[in-house]
Amino acid sequence: MSSLRLNVLGRFEAQLPSGEILLLPTRKAEVLLTYLSMTPGKSHSRDRLIDLLWSDRSENQARNSLRQTLSALKKALEVIDPMPIQVDRTTVSVVAESIEVDTFELEHSDATTDVRNLYRGELLEGAVIRDPSGEEWLTSERDRFRRMAVEALENLLTRQCEAWETNAAVETGEQLVDLDPLRESAWRLLMQVYATQGERGQALKTYARCTGIFEQELGIEPEQETTDLQTAIRDGSFDAALTEVQPEQILPNDRAPAVTAELFVPALPEKPSIAVLPFTNLSGDPEQEYFSDGITEDIITELSHFRSLFVIARNSSFAFKGQAMDVTEVGKILGVQFLVEGSVRKAGDRIRIAAQLIEASTGNHLWAERYDRNLDDIFAVQDEVASQIATKVPGHVDMANRVQAERKPVKDMNAYDLVLRAENILNRNLGSLEGEKLLKQALEIEPEYSRAHASLAVFYAYSVFAHGRDVTEATALARIHAETALKLDPSNPAVHAALADAYILSGEHALASHHIDKAIALNPNDYKVMAVAAAVKAYLGDYETAVKWADKAALSDPFSVDALREYYFDAHYLGGQYELALEQLIGWHDHPPHIFLEMAGALAQLDRMEEAEEAVQQFEKNRPEGWNMMDVLRANARMCAKPEDGERWIEGYRKAGLDI
Repeated sequence: MSSLRLNVLGRFEAQLPSGEILLLPTRKAEVLLTYLSMTPGKSHSRDRLIDLLWSDRSENQARNSLRQTLSALKKALEVIDPMPIQVDRTTVSVVAESIEVDTFELEHSDATTDVRNLYRGELLEGAVIRDPSGEEWLTSERDRFRRMAVEALENLLTRQCEAWETNAAVETGEQLVDLDPLRESAWRLLMQVYATQGERGQALKTYARCTGIFEQELGIEPEQETTDLQTAIRDGSFDAALTEVQPEQILPNDRAPAVTAELFVPALPEKPSIAVLPFTNLSGDPEQEYFSDGITEDIITELSHFRSLFVIARNSSFAFKGQAMDVTEVGKILGVQFLVEGSVRKAGDRIRIAAQLIEASTGNHLWAERYDRNLDDIFAVQDEVASQIATKVPGHVDMANRVQAERKPVKDMNAYDLVLRAENILNRNLGSLEGEKLLKQALEIEPEYSRAHASLAVFYAYSVFAHGRDVTEATALARIHAETALKLDPSNPAVHAALADAYILSGEHALASHHIDKAIALNPNDYKVMAVAAAVKAYLGDYETAVKWADKAALSDPFSVDALREYYFDAHYLGGQYELALEQLIGWHDHPPHIFLEMAGALAQLDRMEEAEEAVQQFEKNRPEGWNMMDVLRANARMCAKPEDGERWIEGYRKAGLDI
């Protein structure tokens, strides 16, 4: 017996027993499967399901749509035993033992349940149901599970305080106030936890955040109890007597830890933290406020898709709306390394949006850009600009942190620093052995660091070409690290991109296509996703799309242009545009040796035989030890989903005089 795992608190995710993510054909298929799975074993009439999702269609159209969706679901779930979807002439149900769903776990949680990773967001985040019955059901269930999560988090926070699990309590408290920012008791508990750790500054920042949100949302000040707590923390008179959970109820006095902050160490290194401040409306028209707020909210949403960033929630950012404060002070209050701020100015049918990325500790501007657009469709402009800003910011954040990491002696580096340094090297030279060494060191410190596993998977996939590594060995290593990363972090887009890279190397084109599409669906603005999409799409035969992804990657990280040259070359070569392919290599002086062979193939296709022969000679001068030309070049051809593309590689190599 095998079961499907559904995570629907947050963005929809279906996980097969193997750990792979299952993509369903439509959003309505996701909603339908979720609806059925939340009441396993219960039979639902076809009429009820039509009313939920297809009430705007004629009866025949609606029944046909339901029939097609059920058929697609059954096909997608055919690997599950027993088949989860049970259908008869009038009803549809789900077999309870075939599906696990996170809503059930939340409904049956108690004070001992760690719900922090269970409630990832509202039910079916991002889903919209336009049918009145379906919309009513979704709104009601979202509210029910949100209230359930708030209660569960508060119970968990209380238990963690009682057990002096202060680091865990901080994480729970932050999640709780993010989910219910008007729950004042949660703010007090969070202040107390920080103060108990000796983090008085963080406790006072928490009070400032609470005050800002209450002023913004309700136009009131916090309760006297909260103000008294802040005063006690500020003047140093805070002690256990003020806590809502008494320490003598937790541990005997002689066992109470003096500095609890040193007792607990997070499992993973800290992420770069960033807040997007409300964009200023410079239009002179208060009615345009919705647009500047919308831009801000969209950027927060897009940046939240980056698993490498900790993004401050909207409510905390918007507490500073309309306030003229120094950015360094805002950074201190929010506890973030970076801030995004900007402005919107509308004039007639034109709009100008300015954005800048600021290092909070110094106030230095790391990046700035201006976007001028016509307002043919204001919401399309909002989506486009928010996406472009979100695409640019993470690359510059990474670059700023890479610079810091480069300044540290290796002995002082944590796993995050090591991965940053490794990725900085690999972005310039994907075959760098120094990059491999740093990633391995990171895994010695944090064996379950999914980002390090994913980066190693991409390195090993490429090592066939960079170092002539045995294809079977390289494929196995790439898949081991990619699949390990997937188990550790199945919703990480970079992990799915790494799997796509490993699968395209081994010629498993359907799996490569599945994982790159999943990576794109999770975050189309991630540099790693864009770069791997360029490579994978080219070998799947979609050359134009490959070039578009390479263009997007180059736009998002201008420091990694050389690393993209080979992706451009491959897309143009496979598309038969040999001149254009060769243009991509102009000015690339420090490329891996195998590029000389690809260059020779393109030159030979253009009958430029003397230059092709010279390129082969250059390869022989720089040939890596043990590099088996026959195996590597045939592996290159096997990566192609279209037989004619594989033949194009072999034809070029043979024309250049290579024995293959």
